[in-house]
Amino acid sequence: MRIDVIGEDRTITADVRAYAEYRLFAMLSRYAEIVRSARVVLRRAGRDRTGKQMVCSVTVALEPSGYARTLVSKPVVIRAIDAAAERIG
Repeated sequence: MRIDVIGEDRTITADVRAYAEYRLFAMLSRYAEIVRSARVVLRRAGRDRTGKQMVCSVTVALEPSGYARTLVSKPVVIRAIDAAAERIG
């Protein structure tokens, strides 16, 4: 299973990216036979991307076809990742 983590903000560190990859892998590994890939996008809320909320969107590609998606907004990026992982699981 391939997991891509994209941070659209300079405040998204390598540690945060690694945590997002770990959380999604841990949640989705039990469904490995139907999950092709997952994409996590981390960004700040708002049109100008300067909001105080962090947004975590997750899209999972499923076998043989189809997608599952979720979008979570929280004040702390780790909480947004955790909530999105729980919701997509």
